[in-house]
Amino acid sequence: MLLCAVVGVALGVSIFVGLVKSGLVHNPLGATTRGDIELARSERPGIRVLFVGNSLTFYNSMPRMVHDLRAGDPGAPPLFVVQRTAPRWWLRKAVQDKGLETLLHEVRWDVVVLQEQSQLLSLPEAERRKLSFPYARSLQREISLAGARTMLFMTWGYRSGDGGNASGDTYGAMQSRLAQGYYELGDELSAAVAPVGLAWSEALVREPGIDLWASDGRHPNRAGSYLAACVFYETLTGRDPGRSRFTGGLDAGEARFLQDVASGVLAGR
Repeated sequence: MLLCAVVGVALGVSIFVGLVKSGLVHNPLGATTRGDIELARSERPGIRVLFVGNSLTFYNSMPRMVHDLRAGDPGAPPLFVVQRTAPRWWLRKAVQDKGLETLLHEVRWDVVVLQEQSQLLSLPEAERRKLSFPYARSLQREISLAGARTMLFMTWGYRSGDGGNASGDTYGAMQSRLAQGYYELGDELSAAVAPVGLAWSEALVREPGIDLWASDGRHPNRAGSYLAACVFYETLTGRDPGRSRFTGGLDAGEARFLQDVASGVLAGR
C-alpha cells in the first residue's frame, strides 16, 4: 500500500512538471506579472515603473503600496506600477525569463527597479562581482534598449546578520556590506540606488524598539514594506510621502514616522 502511494505521488509530480513545462498549468514558483499592467500598456500619461525581484519585493504587496501612496496624494502625477517577481529569484534567473524580456519591450517604461537576492551583494567583492554584476549588466542593456532607466533596490540586513556566510555577523555589519555592494553596482551601471536598507538603519536608530522584519528575521513585515514603499515613492516622484493619506494599514503615528524616516534619508538628514 505504501509503495503504491509513493509511486502515485511520484507519478503526480511528474505529470504536474510536464504540464508546467508545456504551459498548460501555472508554476506557483514561477515568475508572475501583477499591477497596473493595462494602464502601463495604454497611451495615458504617467510614470511607468516595473519592479523586478523576489519575495523581498512582493511581500505585503510593496509595489502596490507605492501605487496607493500616489492614490492618497492629491496632485501627484499618475504612477503606473507593475511587478515581475518570483520566489527565490536572483538577477541571474531574471535574465533567463522570457516573460520579462517581452514585458520590457511591450511597455514604454520610465524606470525598471532591480532587486538582487538578499545575500549576494553582501558577499565578498570577488563573489558578488561574479554572481551578480554580469547579470545586472545584462538586464541593464535590455532596459536601456527599451528606453528606460535602471534603479537598484538596496535591501536590508537580516535581523541577526548572515552567520552562514560571515561568522559572528550582525545586522549592522550585513547592512554595511549590502550598502557597499549596491553602491558599487550602481557605480558600475551608472544607475540610481533606492536606499531602502539605509532607511531601515535610520528607523532603528531613531526608534530602537521598532520591528521591521517578519518572524523569520529576513522578510519585511508590513511596516518594513511600507518604509520601502515610502523610499520608492519619493525616489520615483520627488514628492514627500508625508503628503499621502495612505498608511498601509498601520497606525497613523507609525506611518508618519516611517514617512519622515524615508524622506530624511533621501534628503541626507
